[in-house]
Formats: sequence, C-alpha cells, structure tokens
Amino acid sequence: MARLLSGMGWMTVLGGAAIVAFAQYRSNQTGKDIVTIMQNLPQEIKEAQAEWQQRLLTAMEAGRQAAGEKEAEIEQALSAQEHQFSAQETYQEETAEVNV
Repeated sequence: MARLLSGMGWMTVLGGAAIVAFAQYRSNQTGKDIVTIMQNLPQEIKEAQAEWQQRLLTAMEAGRQAAGEKEAEIEQALSAQEHQFSAQETYQEETAEVNV
C-alpha cells in the first residue's frame, strides 16, 4: 500500500511540475503573470493548443511547398539527363552510319 501511495505522490509531483512548466512557458510567450495563467489554466491550454495547431499547419504547408519545388528540380534534372543520353545515342548512331 505504501508503494502505491508513493507512486501516486510522485505522479502528483510530476503533474504539478508539468503545470508549472506550462504556466512558465505561457508566461514567457504571452507576457501574462503566472498566477493569471494558473487561474485561467483551461483557457490557456485551449489557446496554446490552437496556436500549436496553427504552427503545425503552417509548417506542413511549407513542407509540401518545399517538396513540390524539390520534385520539380529532380524532374528537370532527369529530363536534362535523358536529353543528354538521347543526344549521345543519336550521335553514336550517326557516326556508326558514316563509318559503315
């Protein structure tokens, strides 16, 4: 039983530390007092979640755009290599016909 209570005590301490860390983070981000943040904790969590979701969506869009640009570069490089290979084949065929 003591072991269970000890585990619950540690979970409580860790949970409290997480809340204080979040309050400190929000205080640094928003300039609000930690006490004000703690008093409005559910609202602060919702606002932080909305901000993080927006940042995630922005990052995902930037990633999609960068991937599209990289794909276009790769396709252009492959096309150039195919053209160069085709030109070499044509040259070899023409020189083979002349040598025959």
